[in-house]
Order: sequence, then structure tokens, then C-alpha cells
Amino acid sequence: MGTRLVRLGDELQLERIPVEISPHKRYTQIGIRSFGRGIFHREEMYGTELSKLRYFEILPERLIVSNIMAWEGAIAVSAEEDFGCIGSSRFLSYTPSENIDIRYLNYFFQSSQGQRAIRKTSTGTVLRNQTLSIKDFEDLLVPLPDSDEQRRIATRLDSSSSRIAAVQTAREHAQTLREALRHSVLSRAGMLRPLGEVIRRANSEEPVDPSKTYDIAGVYGFGRGLFERGPMQGNETSYQKLNRLSSGRLVMSRLKAFEGALAIIPREFDGWYLSPEFPTFEIDTTRADERYLMNICMWPGLWERLSGQSKGIGARKVRVSADRLLSTEVPLPALDEQRLIADQLDKLNQSKALSIYNDTNIESLSSALLNAAFGSQL
Repeated sequence: MGTRLVRLGDELQLERIPVEISPHKRYTQIGIRSFGRGIFHREEMYGTELSKLRYFEILPERLIVSNIMAWEGAIAVSAEEDFGCIGSSRFLSYTPSENIDIRYLNYFFQSSQGQRAIRKTSTGTVLRNQTLSIKDFEDLLVPLPDSDEQRRIATRLDSSSSRIAAVQTAREHAQTLREALRHSVLSRAGMLRPLGEVIRRANSEEPVDPSKTYDIAGVYGFGRGLFERGPMQGNETSYQKLNRLSSGRLVMSRLKAFEGALAIIPREFDGWYLSPEFPTFEIDTTRADERYLMNICMWPGLWERLSGQSKGIGARKVRVSADRLLSTEVPLPALDEQRLIADQLDKLNQSKALSIYNDTNIESLSSALLNAAFGSQL
């Protein structure tokens, strides 16, 4: 594929059409998802509800770039359905010359090569505070084939992207059905009883040794279990104590329990550590099935009960106490029935794990297609 290096500013024109905000008119703002996932529309709101930023019209067939998240692939092409929406000054809108197929350019910026180029134009000392420099962006030299080749590649990637999106939509629908089934089963599982009848506080706190290395875990939100944060030297934390994990116990994030940051500790995390912000609880296995409680941890019905019992000011400072978890009522049928329900829900969890594995493969395929396209292999 023959290409020539082109300065972006010679082929793209920054378009700014100011919108005079009326307090009594309703507006729909756009947003751009990261990793090339396109434009979305926010809920309508009155002019009085908008921020103090400046706003501009969004027109179709423009390259729209988020100046604060471009480094993470928040770049997209506007479509007819975006006409009439507005974008804040954080969104840069570019009109292409006749030499540019903006679909091709958008795909280029989602490829590894394009992402590296974008990151060079984003300034900031903190990763999540990097802002796109308009001048550096427009001074970028990008490799462009002729117009026909751009259209050919963009059309092939459009076709592949549509198929991948259809698969992802089907998987999201399946996940919705899985969670609806879990909710239905657990909601009808039995009499509501306090969790404190089957679990008790069982922290295993150890004084921090500055010279020791600790394997630190974390707890995902939305019932997704534990993850590895990695090793940490004792002198790298301000905590005086750390909580040593034991498999088979229930662990909760005091800060994010209301968002489903609860789990049963699996064997592979036995002996790992968490901060004291993560209390742990021993399960009375004569009265509760570990697998059943794992599903309770994954159940939004529990999270909703905890969300109304959180304390703190501001979304990032809400905490759920250990006592509150113990007093929260959940369906607790007899032990034999818990085991039968757990058997049913295990099949759902296996299906979910397979779906997550397949999603990872699909993301890898999408990345491979983009890199092939811009490596003269498509």
C-alpha cells in the first residue's frame, strides 16, 4: 500500500459553531466512549442544568475528538442521529477535505500506531489528566494512502466492526437474561434473615513490617470477585495493619459494597492481603452454603439493600459498616435448598465466565484487524 505522510491540519479543519444556551430550552449533549466505541447521547436537560462550559453544534460526518480522553481512543465519526446535539468545548469537531475518508482516519486512531501518535499530542503529568494539544494534533504527520484505498480499508473495517458489534450486543442481551434469572431465583429463595445468622466478623490483621513484601488484592465492583493488585513493600503503605485473607471467607469493601464489591475469597487468594477497609467474615458452613453466598454477593438485590444504609458525604466517600452488612436481610432457605439453588446458579456463572473469555477474544480480534489494516495486511 503506497502512502504519503500528511499533516493533519492541512486536511482537517476545526469547526466551531457556538450555541447560545437558552435557560428554558432542552439540550442533548454527546459523549464519546473510550476505545473506539463511538458517540452516545446524554439525557436531555434544560440550559440551566448545563455546566458553565461553552457549547457547540454537532453536525454529521465530522471527526469528533475528546480533548481529555483522546489518548484512550475517545475519537469517533458523527452520524445523522447526532444532528441537533451539542458538544462542550472539550469536544473538537473536524471537517475533512476531499482527500480524507474520516472513517479511515478514525480507524487509524484506534490502531496501535494511531494511539501512539495521539498520546504524543496529549500533555499532562497524570495519566487521567492528559489533555490533547490542538496544535500538536494538527501538526501530526499521518500516513495516508490514496482516497480509493482509504475507502476500501474503511469499508472492510466497517463490515468487520458491524459483525463484532452484533456479537457483543447478543452477549450483552444474554448477560441481562442471566442476571434476571439470578434475581428471579434468589428473590423467591426463602424467608429473609439477617446475614449475621450465618457469617461472623473474622479479620486476620497483622502489623505491617516495613521490610516485608505483601501480595495485595482488590475487590471488583458488581460482583466480579477479587483481582491482583500486585506486590507492595511494607514501607509503601501508611496502614499500620493489613488484613490477611483466608479462602472461603466473605470479603467486603466498606467503600464500594453498595456497588457490589463483595466476594467469597477463592483458594488462589489465600494468604494475600487487603487494607483494613476490607473486613472479612467467616461462614458458618452448618447453616450456609459457600456457593449460595457467592451468588448472594453477586446479587443486585443485596447491593440495593446496602446502598440505602451507607454513610458519608459524596459518592466517593460512602461507606458500609461491617455491622450493617451483618444486619442486612437476604433470602436464607434451609441448607439443602441453598445447595440446590447454588447448583442451578453455578451453570449461569459458568456461562458468564465463558462469555467474558469470548469477549476478551473478540477485543483481541478487533485490535488485530486494526493493526493488520494499518500494517498493509488487510
